[in-house]
Amino acid sequence: MLEVGGGHFGDVFLYGVEDLIERNECYETKEYAPGWIAIGDDGGGRAIIISFSDDDPQVFIVDHGVMEPDEAEQVFDCFTSWKASYFSL
Repeated sequence: MLEVGGGHFGDVFLYGVEDLIERNECYETKEYAPGWIAIGDDGGGRAIIISFSDDDPQVFIVDHGVMEPDEAEQVFDCFTSWKASYFSL
């Protein structure tokens, strides 16, 4: 995320490093998806989440109202591939 920064990439808005903590506190990610972090959203009520536990984590999308990893849909096998696709959904 430090390398990418924040901003709009097609349909995806990635949070800047300075906004990550605030957005995750607002969406209560730590409570509803322990071990995960919201790194952006699709502007339509869904959060982009990744796991803390992997070096190159899988990328998922989940409704902000649910925020449970079991309810998430996988977007890409790894963050590196997702970045190479210019963050396509």
